[in-house]
Order: sequence, then structure tokens, then C-alpha cells
Amino acid sequence: MTEFNSTQLRNLALVGHSKSGKTSIAENCLFKCGATNRVGKTDDGTSILDYEPEEVKRKMTIDSSLASCEWQGYKINFIDTPGYPDFTGEVKSAFTACESAIVVVSATSGIEIETDRAWKYAEELSLPRAIFINKMDREHADFYKVVEELRAHFGKGIVPIQIPIGSEASFQGVADLITMNTKVLIKNKDLIYEIPEYMKDEVDTARHMLMETCAEFNDELLEKYLEGEEITETEVAAALIEGIVNAKIFPVLCGSATKGIGFRQLMNSIIEYMPTPYFRASMGINPKNNELIERRTEDAFSGYVFKTVVDQFIGRVSYLKILSGTLIENSSVYNSVSEKTERISSLYSACGKNQQAQKIAHAGDIVIITKLQATKTGDTLCNEEEPIKYEPVTHPASMFTMAIKADKKADEDKIGNALTRLVDEDPTLTIYKNTETGDLTISGVGELHLDVAIEKLLNKFGVTAKLYQPAIAYRETIRGTSKVEGKHKKQSGGHGQYGDVWLEFSPGELGSGVTFTETIVGGAVPRQYIPAVEKGVRETLQTGILAGYPMVDIKVNLFDGSYHTVDSSEMAFKTAAALAIKKGIPEAKPVLLEPYYTLKITIPEYYMGDVISGINTKRGRIINTESPSHDVSIIEAQVPLAELYKYATDLRSATQGRGSYTMEFSHYEEVPAKISEQIIAENNK
Repeated sequence: MTEFNSTQLRNLALVGHSKSGKTSIAENCLFKCGATNRVGKTDDGTSILDYEPEEVKRKMTIDSSLASCEWQGYKINFIDTPGYPDFTGEVKSAFTACESAIVVVSATSGIEIETDRAWKYAEELSLPRAIFINKMDREHADFYKVVEELRAHFGKGIVPIQIPIGSEASFQGVADLITMNTKVLIKNKDLIYEIPEYMKDEVDTARHMLMETCAEFNDELLEKYLEGEEITETEVAAALIEGIVNAKIFPVLCGSATKGIGFRQLMNSIIEYMPTPYFRASMGINPKNNELIERRTEDAFSGYVFKTVVDQFIGRVSYLKILSGTLIENSSVYNSVSEKTERISSLYSACGKNQQAQKIAHAGDIVIITKLQATKTGDTLCNEEEPIKYEPVTHPASMFTMAIKADKKADEDKIGNALTRLVDEDPTLTIYKNTETGDLTISGVGELHLDVAIEKLLNKFGVTAKLYQPAIAYRETIRGTSKVEGKHKKQSGGHGQYGDVWLEFSPGELGSGVTFTETIVGGAVPRQYIPAVEKGVRETLQTGILAGYPMVDIKVNLFDGSYHTVDSSEMAFKTAAALAIKKGIPEAKPVLLEPYYTLKITIPEYYMGDVISGINTKRGRIINTESPSHDVSIIEAQVPLAELYKYATDLRSATQGRGSYTMEFSHYEEVPAKISEQIIAENNK
């Protein structure tokens, strides 16, 4: 592959709602560049970007894909991202590798859930953006309506730099508001014409909006604009670039992936107006002293691993954004996170599933490296003499949890390793072994996310697994008191068994577990047997008498007993303690406890009433509400874990996909009587 310096590189994330046409746009660009010999399609399984079995089956993008191509002496790295909310982690990772984003919007649907989410992610990073209105050939396509919707929702910095020629079935090209000519597709050829007379008024109105927007963010241009002086094409372009780089102006382009219209103009605009890697320094931490340091493209080598793919044959495939310096094949680099040296045997540029070897890569480029041993997503590679550590991306919270187990006996030993490798590839998945219930759980962003994870376990690692509802770690305690005797006496000739204890049971402090005390006087129970009594108490209380759950927050006092000089033993006293518990706990008003979790739910303010109502139906209670901004509300609530099964799906339904939440354990509370009866009956079947 041709060698490119930092000024010849453009890195863009293609983001937007599912089915807006992101992958089709990338496929069209690859075809126009000559990187492919046809325009692949996700719907018929021919896309070189959506090639994983799960993507082909579902006809949708699941994993972000790197698409590199050469255009007019430049290298453009597109990262095609998923548009379904379960896979937003891929979007956030892609943003760390790109200097800008193309937000794809349907000309028929306008702003959708993931349009809004992706825009907000980019806004948090001050990432330059352009907007591509796709599907201009579709019935009910309305360019101007969508532009107005975008401006109303995202601000007046959104401005067209081209407008469509025709619409719906008659859509045939675009009019460029900067060069003031038209590009029309006739018989699969892009032809350039002067703007036709019938479009003059339409073009003048749109160009006036462009001039006004550029002038608003450029004082020199504003002065000329107000004085009615002519503004040249060069001046418009310069003001546009300045506004884009500073994330003040967001140019709008349009086209049709189905007809192949608008993609030469898109790539030309990317080269002309979108920022190079050179425009912004990278900030990191010096691991030697934890001080903040800056790296520019010309400095010593450093790079950030923003994505990992686990290949069943070659192992880890690492996607590296080079942030400074140069990387060459057959060299060694330092991982400042794992503090290990890695060997770089080969470098590759990627076009979806196709890879092309390259010997050298400069700052700003995105490359693929295979077989790194101690490097995972979020790690920094650098020069060991000049180390730096970049902050890893914060992934979306894992809101949907299920228990998982191997479906076949033969896979039981393999599932643990397979899940570990899957998490290497997808950091938005988390695996946890609940020692109390025995469940192995897997958590993800949503239900589809986990369904896809199950498919990947089979397709990548040959492990068949199934998901099921995780068990709840209930506990038992007492609300009353009792005093009972437990006597174990067995004499059948020869050496017998004798142990006799009197135990008092009473409620303990919240969170105190089991508290054992003794107030023996006069040696009623010899000192050497008291540890055996305590051991018997603690072991027996691990299985409660109501439903077999561990007993907690209970005080047990050994206050009397008796012994036999010959027949008493540690085992006899341990058994006596167990008998006392089985007799005394039923008399002390035992109850079932359930875990409560604290939820912090972030939603658009509009949905607050529905979400609070939903919490109330789940036996939850609202602790606090706040509005950090005019359109965002945060609800803090406490809800029983038993009511939170598939809450991620419920919240998505209630907020049209715009809500998210985090949860952490809070405390245990008594289960209501009717529900307790059901749980006890189920466990005693």
C-alpha cells in the first residue's frame, strides 16, 4: 500500500440509526475508489463490511468494521459502526480512533434514537461532524424537512453545502453551494454542469444560509457579508473548515446509496473540509510520574488499541490508531498498561474482511496488528524510552444480566475460556461468578447483545451455551426470640455420644451476619467444646429452615448445657447445636429477605412520569430526582432485584430506547408475606 503522511489521512466514523444506510455508504465509497469491484449489500450478504455470521444472519451491522481506501492521493479510513442501541460501545470506541464523524440520516425518517445518541457522544468529545442525508431516491424523501429538523434539534451550525437535484424517483444529483455547479449521475457517470436556471432561486436561498452560517463564526467574513461584498469560493471554504474543526459548523450533504449518487462529492468534501490527524494533539499520562503530557503527530511513537477481534485460528487481532510517530513492521513496542514489550511482526490496512500488508504507518493512520500477547482493548503502545498512557474509553453500562451455562456436557470445561476471549473482544460484556447462588452470569447492554454473544460462542469457539434467569440470593433472618435446648444423646453399649446445649436466638444488627456469644458459667459446657458449638451453629445457619437460604443478622448465645465425662465429644456438641437451631429458629419468627439495588436512571425529562410509574409497579421507591440539564432527568430509586429481571428491555420500551441506568447493591429487606409464601413453596417442591 502507498505510504501516507498525517496530512494525507482522514479518519471518519460512520454513525447513525440502524438501517439509515451507513454500511451502504461505505460500500459505495469503496467502489468509487476502486477498492472493490462491486457495491456489496448487507441485505443479500455480499457486504465486505458485514461479514461475520451473526451479521449475515441478521442483516445488520453488529461489529464496527474498518474500511480503508485511497482517493485523489489521500487515504480515507472509514469505521462503519452499528446503529442498534445494544452495540453503542462500538460507536464510542470508533470515536477514539477518528478525528471526525459522518452522521447518516434517512431522508424519510429524519432524526431517530441512535442519531441523537451518536450526536451526543460526539458532542461530549467536541468531535467535528458532517451529516449525510441518505435515501434521497425513496418515496416521501424530504431534504429540506430533515434539514430543518436537524437545525431545530442540534442547532443553527447545521447547514447544507449542497442541495439535491430532484427528489424521490427523480433524484439525479446534487448542486454544490461552494463551487456553484451541479453533479449529475447519467448512465452511471458523474457529470458536472452549471446550475440550471430553474434551480437558481433554490440555490440562492441555500447559499445565503451557508454564507450566513460561515459569517457567524468568522469575523472577517461577517464584515464582508454585512457590507454586501462578494465572498469568494476560497473564503467560504476556509471559513467552513475553521467552523468544522472547532465543531461549530456541521455541513450537510446528501445522496442515495441505492443509486450510487453523491459519493464522489462526499469523498471530495472529506478531503477538502474534514480535519486531518495533524490538527489536534493527543493528551495522556506519563506513567513514570503521572503527569499530564501532550503528544503531537511528529513526536515519538504512540498508539491506542481501540478494538480487538479474537480469531479462533490466529488469536488476537488488534486495531491500533497511531497517535504520534511512526510504526514499522518487524519492530518492538512497549505496552505501558501491561508493562510488557510486544513484537510487531506485520502491519495491515483493512478493507472490511480483506487485509493488505503495509511496511510502515505514520501518525494518524489506523492499522491492524496480529498476535500481540499482552495487549487488549484500551491499552497504549509506545516507545519505552518515552512512555505515555492514554485514557481508555468509558463503555456503556452493562444493564442486562442473564445466567449462562454450557448446553452440552462436552462444553462445560471450554465455556470459561471462551467467555474470557469473548470479553477480550467486547469490553461491554462482563462475566461474574456468583458464589452464593452458583450461577455464572453474563451482562451486556441489552437482550440482543447477549443473544449475539451466545451465537459468537458457537461460531468462534464451538461452544454451545444457553441463557436462563439468574437465581436471586435470598437470605433468612428472625424477627423474634427463643430459648431452646438441643441434646444429642446416643448410648448403645460401649463408647456413646453426648452433647447438651441451651441456645438463645435474637435478631442482630442489619448487616451483622451471624454473631455467636457464650455466657457459660460453672463449666456447664467445657471450654474445649465451645468452638464445636459455634462451628455447628454457623454451619447449620448456612441453610435456613424456610427455603434453604443462608441466615443472617442473627445473634446466638450459648448460655447453658451439660456434658458427659466419657461420651461427650466435639462432634456431639456440634450435632447438639444443629438440633437446637432446627428447634429454636421456627419459634423465633423466621422471615425471608431479598436484595434491594439502587438504580440511577438517566432519561429525557419527557419520560419521567412513565418511568416512575414503572418503578412503583416493581415494588420500588423513588429516593431522589434531579435535572442536570433542561431535557435530562436522573431518577434514583431502590428496587428489589427480583423485579429487575429484563428491566433494560422495559426501560428501552418506556423511553423509546433513550434511557439508561446503572445499578449497585444497596441492602436486604423483608419479602412481603404473599411473595415469601410463593418463594418458600417453590423451593420446597
